[in-house]
Amino acid sequence: MADSSMLRRSFRNVAVIAGLIERSFPGADKTRRQVTVSSDLIYDVLRKHEPDHILLRATRADAATGLTDVKRLAEMLKRIKGRIAHRRLDQVSPLAVPVLLEIGREEVYGSALDTLLDSAAQALIAEATGAAPPVAKISPRAAPARKKTVTQPRLL
Repeated sequence: MADSSMLRRSFRNVAVIAGLIERSFPGADKTRRQVTVSSDLIYDVLRKHEPDHILLRATRADAATGLTDVKRLAEMLKRIKGRIAHRRLDQVSPLAVPVLLEIGREEVYGSALDTLLDSAAQALIAEATGAAPPVAKISPRAAPARKKTVTQPRLL
């Protein structure tokens, strides 16, 4: 969990509250990216050179209670011990949708992005009309003009 983005985000909030990082100066505001880079740098240095620093302890405590709520999770697991039933579903559970959306995230560059989006739109139209979805054809010479993260739709 030490390398997770959740813990780094929690450290960023702790560092701002502790006054290590200023979000704004008179006449100039830092961008979110600048604050993130500053907090990540401080976090990495503290983890390497002083792993028991009070801010790192506060970050871990904040993450355990605020982000994952470890105590409640442990109590719940104790209560349901031996009573967990695994069932195979015919369709995707609504609780699984966020995980499935993260699985399909890929970096797509250049004109391949437009081709992929067109293909996804055609697949959704085909699903709605009951026709067979088309196969995406991406040119191997797609120009790396722009970079975006796209989630490919998964037809289940």
